[in-house]
Amino acid sequence: MRSLFGKGMVAFLVVILVAVGTVALLTGRVTESAFRRYALTRSGMWEGLTRRLGDYYQQRGSWEGIQDILVSLRDRGPRERRREGGPPGVPPAMIDFRIANTRRQVVGDTRGLPRGTVSRGNLESSVPIEVEGEVVGYLLPAAGNQPNWPLDAGQATFLFRVRRILWVGALTALAVALVVGGLLFRSITAPLRELTSASQAIAKGDLSARADVEGQDEVAQLADSFNEMAESLHRMEEARRSQTADIAHELRTPLTVLQGTLEAMLDGVYPTDRKNLRAALRQTRTLSRLIEDLRLLALADAGRLHLEVECLDLEAFLGQVVEAYQPRAKEQRIVLTLEVSSSLPSVCVDRDRLTQVMGNLLSNSLHYVPPGGRVNVRADRKAGDVVVAVVDDGPGVPLRDLPHLFERFWRADRARRRATGGSGLGLSIARHIVEAHGGRIWAEETPGGGLTVRFSLPVSDTGG
Repeated sequence: MRSLFGKGMVAFLVVILVAVGTVALLTGRVTESAFRRYALTRSGMWEGLTRRLGDYYQQRGSWEGIQDILVSLRDRGPRERRREGGPPGVPPAMIDFRIANTRRQVVGDTRGLPRGTVSRGNLESSVPIEVEGEVVGYLLPAAGNQPNWPLDAGQATFLFRVRRILWVGALTALAVALVVGGLLFRSITAPLRELTSASQAIAKGDLSARADVEGQDEVAQLADSFNEMAESLHRMEEARRSQTADIAHELRTPLTVLQGTLEAMLDGVYPTDRKNLRAALRQTRTLSRLIEDLRLLALADAGRLHLEVECLDLEAFLGQVVEAYQPRAKEQRIVLTLEVSSSLPSVCVDRDRLTQVMGNLLSNSLHYVPPGGRVNVRADRKAGDVVVAVVDDGPGVPLRDLPHLFERFWRADRARRRATGGSGLGLSIARHIVEAHGGRIWAEETPGGGLTVRFSLPVSDTGG
């Protein structure tokens, strides 16, 4: 049986059969035992014996010596025993009984030495022994007599009907339990079938398939997780296709320029001089830089980005980076400044990789900030991290686009469109490098306009 529904129903059926059968059997046995005990004690066949026992108690004033009387009664034959008040027509083994006093202590037993007490449950099925309307003791059939006590036709018919009702009730309960169990199992297997269908569709390439499951139980939570996974796969597939198209475009542009330049020189349209060769070389460098960026991202994705870690003075390092970009900033008439908090701790990082991060951030800001603008590099300590920020007053990025800023080949609005240059990989590379150092990077709007990119690095143990 391969169906989960079938397996569940079989298991449920076995459990119900065991439970209902056990209850029916135990209830039947307990009911029959109680009814036979009732028939034995309430049949009126003990009235003579209880009367004689009452006379005995009235004469003696107690139950003292009653055991000797019972022993002598047990040793006599059936006829003599009936003459002594035993139930007529009862085989000798069927008239064994016990006598208990009002404190439930056994004071007489036809089968041997009296001992123990009688439970309240057994006392309820006893025959009271009365003297002048006052109960002085109880007559109980000995244990084991009730199941074998013969019943008359009416009693046997009643017991048969009780048994039949019990089994009819058990079968009815079994049928109802199977119906309810079937509905419950279907409510579980139906969402699972929906999940299976959606997963098969995704396996065949339909990443738009979703599992339509409602509810709050574990299966619904599984369906929600599955749908989130499917949505993530869909986004990744869309990103892969977009990235492939972007890579093709980025590679095609310098290759087209390079090819056109070389063909023009071969055809004599352009002279083969240093100027045109320098232009062709510039395109090869662009290709080389793009390929290196792609290689770096591939290493980061595979978790194989190698870091040459060293502890460095962050204030001095940032001063050198800012100083290196001052000529470009002055050429573009942009004010580039550095603000570092006092007693900035050292950090253990890969100097070259961190230089690449700062270079990408500063190049990005200097590229988009118009002449007369400002770019400010800030660094301070917050808790156990050092936070570095590159703040500009350029055109900025819409708030809705900030989460996408570090995606590969992504560019913001027209102010940062592809035509302005760049491969769209710089910020993505910066994110991977910062995360490889155990930090994080994020972007936010600059108050008054512009873009602020911050990244945090953990303080080294020796950094104070």
